Amino acid sequence: MGQAKEKVRFFLTIYKTQQRIEIVIERIKARARRVLAHNDDAHGYDHAERVENLAVAISEHEGGDNLILSVASYMHDWCASGGRSYHVSEEALSKIKKELETLKLPAKKLEPVMEVIRYHEDYDFREKQKLSLECLIFQDADRLDALGAIGIGRCFYTSATLNCPFGKPSDMKDTTEQYHIGQLTPAIQHFYTKLLHLKDSMNTNYAKQLAQERHDFVVEFLRRFKDEWKGKI
Repeated sequence: MGQAKEKVRFFLTIYKTQQRIEIVIERIKARARRVLAHNDDAHGYDHAERVENLAVAISEHEGGDNLILSVASYMHDWCASGGRSYHVSEEALSKIKKELETLKLPAKKLEPVMEVIRYHEDYDFREKQKLSLECLIFQDADRLDALGAIGIGRCFYTSATLNCPFGKPSDMKDTTEQYHIGQLTPAIQHFYTKLLHLKDSMNTNYAKQLAQERHDFVVEFLRRFKDEWKGKI
């Protein structure tokens, strides 16, 4: 009889914990809808939602804490309206941390979420840093949204927002400058300085599978861009 009561108590605890987690996530989502409305469309709420879906899909194959991934999805571009470089600055990270404390994120999840946000824009394509599984999954999810049809649309939209030129075939090459947050180039050159490198920067096996198809779509787009620019097709 005592064992039965213990089991009931155990499952009730799990149920109540899950309920609290769901309440926290819904609270964060509701707040994110208002805050991310100030971002450009390439880094707004819809982007956050897509990244969450991708991160959770990857975690189903690779493991990882879905609460950390979901919260990071809605918070990683929280301060992007202040500028692309600002949103991962120490000042921005401090604001995000305070916001999460106000939104009652469980204390043991706070630092893991902050680690994900801190390193999600680590674009050193030459070497890998030792990061948590959630960091690696989240990098993959965020980068996948920069590939494929969505990625192409986001690239040209963001370039126009930043008053960067459209670009031409002569711009279809790497720059001598290592890619960094806030780098400004013609839109079409951005594919060569960043987007075409994303496939090989994926951390997890499942993300590599997803990235291949999106990468191939981008390569085909660039081929057609050159041909259509010349009026061949």
